[in-house]
Amino acid sequence: MQRQTPDRPLLFCILIAAVFLTMISIDRIAPAVLERDAYFYHPWEYMMGAFRYNIPRRSQTMEMEGYGDLANMLGVPDERVMRDFRWTNDRYGKRNALSTQHDDPAIVIVGDSFMASAADSDEASFVTQFQKKILGPVTGYAPSDMSVFLQDQRLKVHPPDIVLWGRVERNTLGSNGEIETLLKDTSCFSEVTRSERIEKASKDFVKSMIGNFVEYAQLSILRRTMQQSLKHAVFAVTGEHVRTVILIPGESMLFHDRGTALLSAPASARGYDHVVDAVAHVRDCLAERGTKLIFMPIPDKEHIYAARLGKEISSPDPLDVLDAMLAEKNIARVSLIDRFLEESTPGKDLLYWPDDTHWNARGIGVGVKETMKVLDTGAAGLL
Repeated sequence: MQRQTPDRPLLFCILIAAVFLTMISIDRIAPAVLERDAYFYHPWEYMMGAFRYNIPRRSQTMEMEGYGDLANMLGVPDERVMRDFRWTNDRYGKRNALSTQHDDPAIVIVGDSFMASAADSDEASFVTQFQKKILGPVTGYAPSDMSVFLQDQRLKVHPPDIVLWGRVERNTLGSNGEIETLLKDTSCFSEVTRSERIEKASKDFVKSMIGNFVEYAQLSILRRTMQQSLKHAVFAVTGEHVRTVILIPGESMLFHDRGTALLSAPASARGYDHVVDAVAHVRDCLAERGTKLIFMPIPDKEHIYAARLGKEISSPDPLDVLDAMLAEKNIARVSLIDRFLEESTPGKDLLYWPDDTHWNARGIGVGVKETMKVLDTGAAGLL
């Protein structure tokens, strides 16, 4: 009796199909089983809805152990600075710990991821630290563009006494999209019609309803693991890594290529005239509501620690030039550059996380102290 030989090509195809089906099954079952922190390096992406049309979550808190954005881009585990996060969003989707959720605050903090304190926990955030100093109700409207803030109807009904608007240096350029949006406005956004607001609210509602399904479809534990593993393997074998992260041999800090590229740009090339005009426009719009503006440019990590990069800042310092231009327009401002440079000398604790683009609790604390000085002096009569 002749023994039947197995069809090896068929068995191979079945085996390959089984592997792929298993991998797909794992990827689709995992989001329903694993904790959300399995997919995120810190809470920013999850809480601000990076995978759900950028619709933030409301009235939620996320706690996890995570690390910095630069370490995530690099993909090298040894460069991660692990820390505990607690991130709370209020009912409007803005980052506020329970202690800073006020319906009628005296001071509102507006700005980018720095003002939202993306790399720190609730208790170390700018809004929380600032409220402890001011001993009054302070609420964060961050992360958010100023143009969005100016259109918010609830803040027109209860205008705060002061708005502190902070923007990191690399986002404080005349070519920045938000600056251009503000420069185009001629009515303090009062020409936004009710129908346009309803249309936007309707779209946001639909996005929020289907957002969780969209996010679920994009979550892939295998992709996340393989991307990080591949980056690490390439770095271990070749010493090469992603170009967006600047890694200096023997240096404990990671740097971002955008901040590094900006170091050689003098003030004259940064479009600061447009920036100042945009800030002045915001000041005037807020003044119509009885609200005073304080503007705070935040130095890039690469600017403060340029020496560690082996770079020099163009002279005169661009942020000093910007400060002088703001003064000419009688704009109340918090200038951090000199104080940050003083606090960055060797032997002093860092102002930014080694593995992140953002400032840490100490840097935030210095920013809060400098803001308090402006409030205490009345910004030379401008407040």
